[in-house]
Amino acid sequence: MRTIRGALGAGAGLALALMAGSGGAQTPVATPVAVTPLVAGASYDPAVPTVASVLGYDSGRKITSAADLRRYFDALKSNAPDRVALGSSSVSHEGRPVFWAAIGSPRNIARLDQIRANSRALADPRRTTRAEADALIADQPAIVWLAYSVHGDEISPADASLATAYHLLASRDPEVQSWLANTVVVLIPSQNPDGRERFLQSFNAGFGTQPNPDPLSAERDQPWPGGRYNHDLFDLNRDWFIQTQPETRGHSALIRDWRPQVVIDAHEMGTDQSFFFPPEAQPLNPWIAPSTLESRETFGRNTARWFDRAGQDYFNRQVFDAFYPGYGDGWPGYLGAVSMTYEQGSARGLAARRSSGEILTYRDTVRNHTLASLATIQSASVNHDRLLNAFYAYHADGVAGRGAYVLSPPSWDPGAADRLAGLLAASGVEVGRAGAGFSACGKSYPAGSYVVNLSQPQRRMAEVLLARDVQVPADFLAEQERRRARGLPDEIYDVTAWSLPLLANVPSDRCASAPGVATTAVALDEAPRGSVVQPDAAWGYLVAPGGAGTALMTRALQQGVAMRSMDRGFTHGGRRWPSGTIVIPRAGNGSDLTARMQALAAETGAQVVGAADSWVSDGPSFGSGEAAALKAPNVALAWDDPTNPTAVGATRYVLERQLGYPVTVVRTSNLGSADLSRFDVIILPSGFNYRGVLGEGGVSHLKSWVGDGGVLIGLGSATRLLTDPASGLLASRRQPATGGPEGGDGKLIESQADYDRFIHAGDRSPDSVAGVLARAEVDPEHWLSAGVAPTLNVLVQGSDIYSPLTRDDGTNVARFPAETELLASGQLWAENRKQLAFKPAIMASSQGSGWVIAFVQDPTFRGYMTGLETIFANAVFLGPAH
Repeated sequence: MRTIRGALGAGAGLALALMAGSGGAQTPVATPVAVTPLVAGASYDPAVPTVASVLGYDSGRKITSAADLRRYFDALKSNAPDRVALGSSSVSHEGRPVFWAAIGSPRNIARLDQIRANSRALADPRRTTRAEADALIADQPAIVWLAYSVHGDEISPADASLATAYHLLASRDPEVQSWLANTVVVLIPSQNPDGRERFLQSFNAGFGTQPNPDPLSAERDQPWPGGRYNHDLFDLNRDWFIQTQPETRGHSALIRDWRPQVVIDAHEMGTDQSFFFPPEAQPLNPWIAPSTLESRETFGRNTARWFDRAGQDYFNRQVFDAFYPGYGDGWPGYLGAVSMTYEQGSARGLAARRSSGEILTYRDTVRNHTLASLATIQSASVNHDRLLNAFYAYHADGVAGRGAYVLSPPSWDPGAADRLAGLLAASGVEVGRAGAGFSACGKSYPAGSYVVNLSQPQRRMAEVLLARDVQVPADFLAEQERRRARGLPDEIYDVTAWSLPLLANVPSDRCASAPGVATTAVALDEAPRGSVVQPDAAWGYLVAPGGAGTALMTRALQQGVAMRSMDRGFTHGGRRWPSGTIVIPRAGNGSDLTARMQALAAETGAQVVGAADSWVSDGPSFGSGEAAALKAPNVALAWDDPTNPTAVGATRYVLERQLGYPVTVVRTSNLGSADLSRFDVIILPSGFNYRGVLGEGGVSHLKSWVGDGGVLIGLGSATRLLTDPASGLLASRRQPATGGPEGGDGKLIESQADYDRFIHAGDRSPDSVAGVLARAEVDPEHWLSAGVAPTLNVLVQGSDIYSPLTRDDGTNVARFPAETELLASGQLWAENRKQLAFKPAIMASSQGSGWVIAFVQDPTFRGYMTGLETIFANAVFLGPAH
C-alpha cells in the first residue's frame, strides 16, 4: 500500500506512459521499457526474456490478456526448451486454450512422463510397496501446482504466473536452482480465459488517459455479468466435484494424471483486505487428513516470513474456511495434495483507492502473489521428503479403510445411478458395477447397483462426496448461535450440504463391510447405454420419463417427432409404466422413425421400448385427455439485471447442455414491453428487484401474456415477484420471521428474554441459510409430478419462506414435511426448520389460459441438482401442453 502521491507519481509514471493513448489496449511499445524486479535484491540472467521484452511492459504495469499470457510462456519455452514444457488441458467454450507450463531442472523436464507415473504409483500403495515407495521418493521431485485466476476478474494471479516463471528461470540465486531439482512447478496461468477477456473488455472500454482508482470509475465498475464467471456464467471455483464445465473437466483430469503434492488456488478478494493464506478459518471439514492441516501451517509460516521481509500485511484463520469440498483448494486435497487458497486484495484494474484513502496498485497485487508462489515452492523444496512420504501415507490410510457405499438405481430414473457412478470416477473414486443381485447392509440389491469399496486410496474423497451428512463442528455451531442471538451474521462461507446421492436423488447406503459381489470397474467417459427394444414394433414406442428419457424427449421435439406425455401411470404389455411416460406413435412420424429412435437412444442413453399396439389394460389410454400432446416450446430466459449471473448460467446449462434444448436469452428490461406472443415459456431465474427493472407496466404485460396461454416460471428469489400482491400472479406471500412480540409501544419489558425478543422484532425475514438439503414431498396427482420421485431433495438457501396456496388458488406441487422430517443434510437453524415445515417448495397456478409456476428454491443451482431435473423439465415442456 502507498499514498496517492506515491502511487500515482513517479512510481506509476511508467504505467501511465504505457497506457496513455491506448485506452488500456494490450499493445507493446517500441521504446525501451524499464524493468524493476518484483523480488527485492534479485539478480537475473539477461539471456532469459523478460515480460517487458516480450509484451512491452514490466510485470504488473498492465493487465495481460489470455493470448499474451501464452505468448510469454511460448517465449520462455523457446529460450529454455530443456527447462520448460507446455501443454493444454482443455479449450473454453469461446475457443481459448487453458494451458499449463511445467518448469524444472533439465533432468526433471526430460523425464516428466516418468515423474507423473511415479506420482501415480505413490498414490496407490496396493501396487507400490513401502520399499518401492522409498526408492521412488529418493529420486522423485515434489510436484507443486500453481493454479491462477479461476475467477476472470481476479486478475493479478495470472500476471504473477509470468513473474514467478521468470524468477524460476532467470534467477542467479543457487537456492532457486535447488528448488527446481527438488520440485517440478506446474503453472496454470489462467483457469478462466473467457472471464478474463470479458473483464478486460469492460476495463479497456472504460479506461481513460491514466488509471483512475475511484471505486465508481467505469474501468473498475463491471457491467452485468462481470468477468468472474466463465462463458456459461458458472463459478468455476464451485464446479470441482460436479465438473459441468470444460475448464474444470480438463483441469481435474490433468490433476488426476499428475497427482501433485502441493496445489495452490490463487485468488483476489475485496480491495480493503490485505492477503490471506492458510491456516484457514473454522469450520474445517472432518475428512481433511491431519497431516494436510499440519503441512498447511508449515507452508503458512514460511509465506509469513516472506511477507514480513517485504513489509506486506496478511491474515489467516479468518473468513476463508475449509468445509465445502468443491473449491479449487478443497477437491485436490481429497486426492492427497496439500491444497491451499491464496487471496489478495484486488485493485480490479491498475489502481484502487481503499477506504483508508491509500492506493493499491496492480503491481502491488502481482508482487504479493509472486512472493507467495515463490515461498510455496521454497517450502515444498525444503520439505520434499516429508511431503512425498505424507502423500504415500495418505493413500495407504485410504486402503486401510473398511466398509462400502451401495448405490441403487432408482425406479423413477434408473440411469441416475449410472451418471452418479461416472461422476465419482471423474473424482478419482473407484466404483464397481455389480453383475448380479446381492445382499448387504441387511438389504437386497439388484444387478446394476454400484459398490464403492472404501478400502481404496481415495477413501476420503469417497466419504466426503457420498456421506449423507458431514457434521459441522459443535464448537463452531455454538459460536454461530451466540452471534445470531446478538443479531450478528453467521460465519458460514458456503453450503453445508452437497451429498452427491442426495443431489441426484439416488438411494444409497453405507455398509460396515464391503459386499462380496463381483463388480466391473466404472471407466471414465463411458458411453451412454441406450437401446431400442423391439425396434420393429408395429404401433410405436414408449420411453420412461426422467434423466435420459427426458433428454430423448427434448431432442425428439426439435426433430418434429409427434409424441404425448401420460399424466397418469398405466399398464401396457404386462408392464407398469409411470406417469410422464412418453408415447411415440408411428402414425404421423415418417418412415424413418425407427432409425431416429435408435440414434436418439444411442446419444442420450435412453431405453426405448417398442409397442406392438396401443391397448392399455389399466390406466388412461393413449388417445385420452390424460395423454398430453407435446410440442416444441419456444423458451425465453431472462438475461441481464436483475438476475443472478450464476442462476442464469445454471438454468441455461441445464436446458441447453444437459437437455440439449436451445433457449432465447432476452434482456429482462425487454420482457416488459416486447411482443412476447411467439414465446410459450418465459423463465425468470433467481434475482432481486424484477419489479424495479420491469416497472408496473412490464409486470402487467407479463400477466397478460400468461392469461393468453403463456407459462411463466420463477426460480428461487424470482418467486418474490410472482408472490408480490401488486403483481397478482400467485396468491402466496413471503413470510416474515416468527417468534417476536406482538408489539412494543407501552409494553413492559420484564426480563432479558423479553428484551432480546423485543429488539429482534419487526417485519424481518428469517435468518439466512447458507445452504442445506431439505426433503420435499410431491403431490402425485398434478401433471408437474409426472415421472418424479415421491420425495425430492431441495437445496434451501437464504431466508425466503412462502405461505401455501389454497386449493382455490393453485396447487402446492411439492411441500416440505414436518419439522422432524424436513432436514436431509446440512446445518439448518431451528427457527427456520420450524417455519419451513409444511410450506411449499413448488407452486403452480393456472391463470387464464396459462400457468404461473414457482420453484421457491432454484432447481438448477450450480448445475448439480440433477434430482430436480425431471420436475423442472416438466414445467418447461409439459406446461405448454396443459
